[in-house]
Order: sequence, then C-alpha cells, then structure tokens
Amino acid sequence: LQRLVANLLDNAIKYTNPGGKVSLILSRTEDSVLLRVADTGCGINPEDLKHIFDRFYRADSSRTRPGNGLGLCLIKAIAESYGGAVSVISEVGRGTAFTVSLPINFAEK
Repeated sequence: LQRLVANLLDNAIKYTNPGGKVSLILSRTEDSVLLRVADTGCGINPEDLKHIFDRFYRADSSRTRPGNGLGLCLIKAIAESYGGAVSVISEVGRGTAFTVSLPINFAEK
C-alpha cells in the first residue's frame, strides 16, 4: 500500500508545474475506504486514458519525463490484490484525479 500511495503522489508531483496543487484525500463510505490523489497538472489525453494502466505504456507527452511505464500498472495490481479498484478522471490542461477504492476489510485479505 505504501508503494501505491508513493506512485500516485510521485506522478501527481511529476506532472504538476511549479505553483500547481496536489491534494490527497482519504475518506470512507459504508463499505469502502477511498484514497483520492488529484493534481492541477497537464492532464491526460482521452486517447491515452484507456491505456494508462497497461504495463510499459507511456503517452507521448510523458516520454520526456523520468519513468518506465510501470507505476500505474502497479497501482492497479496492488488495489486489485486487496479486492479494490482504481479509477481516473482527467482533463488536458486542468489536471488528473485518481481514486483508489478498497473494501473496508482490505486488511484481512
């Protein structure tokens, strides 16, 4: 779980320009724990959104920055290993928000 949070925060910081904002929000529903990491960064093109969780996938716009295309794949695998899921919303030029949902009893998995 530490790796999941670290990867989300690393990406948010990496793709947000100086003066931008990165937020981390932890909340709970009746049956889930939600972790939301949002930024005011460059955003992700709609064509790339369907591939961002694929192993080694890097959008053209991200190839000038450090990384190997495994971070989001790992985030998804970690969330799913606890019975959870990850979702994303993004708008080019306005930012991206990833939400990880884990069942309340995820620690029992």
